[in-house]
Amino acid sequence: MVEYTIVALAALSMVLLIISVFAKDELKPLEEQIDQLTVSLAQETYQIKKRLQVIEEELLIPERRRPASPRRGGALSPTDRRILLLHKQGFPLEDIAAQTGLTVSEVERAVRRLQR
Repeated sequence: MVEYTIVALAALSMVLLIISVFAKDELKPLEEQIDQLTVSLAQETYQIKKRLQVIEEELLIPERRRPASPRRGGALSPTDRRILLLHKQGFPLEDIAAQTGLTVSEVERAVRRLQR
């Protein structure tokens, strides 16, 4: 009796082994999708970092490409450059004042002076 049980279990284990070898792996498509998403996310992150680096460089050195106008009395201060850059980008005077730590009236005067 015990011999029949052992033979039956061995046969069952062989059948299950054969089924597992030929069975379709259902997780493989999911793993491939995850790999594709990971690669695309890494590419997008790289592109965003490059764009951010370009934007940061533009914000830090906005006037390097153009020589300072002689009417303005030489090079602009960093605050003046920031005010001018933010104003050209269309920020309201209140936002510019908040970012530069100046009052709205000081920003208005600076914008008028810089646009001459």
